[in-house]
Amino acid sequence: MKTFLSKHADTIAAAIIVCGISLAILAFNLLSSGVSFTALTTAGVSYPSATVEQVVAENLDMEKGTGRYMGSQTLSVRITSGESSGEVVEAQNSLSPTHSIVGAPGERVILKADTGSDGSMYYTVFNYDRIPAVAALVVVFALSMVIVGGTKGVRSLVGLLFVAYALGVFLVPGLYRGFPAVPMGFITAAAITVVSMVLLNGLSEKTFVAIASTVAGLLAAAAVYAVFAGIMQVNGFNQDGADELIVVKQATDLDIFGTLFVSVLIASLGAVMDMCMSVATSLFEIRDQHPDISARQLMASGFTIGRDMIGTMCQTLILAFVGSSLTSLLLLISYGVQLNQLLSSDLVAVEIVHSFVGAIAVVLCVPVTSLICAGLRRRS
Repeated sequence: MKTFLSKHADTIAAAIIVCGISLAILAFNLLSSGVSFTALTTAGVSYPSATVEQVVAENLDMEKGTGRYMGSQTLSVRITSGESSGEVVEAQNSLSPTHSIVGAPGERVILKADTGSDGSMYYTVFNYDRIPAVAALVVVFALSMVIVGGTKGVRSLVGLLFVAYALGVFLVPGLYRGFPAVPMGFITAAAITVVSMVLLNGLSEKTFVAIASTVAGLLAAAAVYAVFAGIMQVNGFNQDGADELIVVKQATDLDIFGTLFVSVLIASLGAVMDMCMSVATSLFEIRDQHPDISARQLMASGFTIGRDMIGTMCQTLILAFVGSSLTSLLLLISYGVQLNQLLSSDLVAVEIVHSFVGAIAVVLCVPVTSLICAGLRRRS
């Protein structure tokens, strides 16, 4: 028994930490007041899955240049979920360049079922049923992680599940219920950091260094954000959808002001953790291979390693944020927006804060991690 415990101590410790934090998140969710406000009523509306049996009637024309169909269809579909599962009904399908959902026999679709004042049901095609494809993609991803990554891959999958759990059960509901955005963001980031690092590397000095440097990097990024968000006068009210969030705030006390910072924090967290762990792993390997290395030499090695990584890592962050707003940038160009107007717009200002605060956090991880490792070396 003692041999088993000593052999699997890291795994047991990781399981205890993950379960403990998960239970704390669940307790917070259960003890907090529930979400009672919805901006749009969904009474009498449902979205069942269905399979197209046949095309009853259609009037379609292909749009030149896009190859997408426009027009209308009347489809006979068999509902496959919900209270009406098994029923065959007729559904109307209106097609446009932005809603070109072509019904064909055997096609799986999602219906919008509206209940009329007389209790009758009216069905329209909402979209393709992408759930099976999403499930298949997730399975392929999970299998690739396990096959290539082995035990580390399994631990990474558990870490990803925890990230989804922390965001879906703690952060998003907490923000919606009106809890302060900045503390909620830091608590979430810290929990994700601890769980991810411990799962991947167990309880070790290297893990503690990576956790400490990640948290320190995020705190430094918070200071940079506070300064430049103030100078540029951007906050959560400058984001897309702010008008709708104001309506939510009136009913739930949502902290809109801090949501931009939380989005920056969460979006850059993965890159920050990656940088901190990569530098820490390299420095601990150097220390193990060269036991006589001095603290100054170890810190210099950290800077050398970090300089080779920050370029690609920062590009990854900036390209990710630019890619997410590419459509909006194209539309702004089509409106004839001038350069000074573009750079001063809310859209670009928010994206600049997103990109560069995250990139600064990644850059700062190099000296922070190097200093912590050098400090530990000096003490040993």
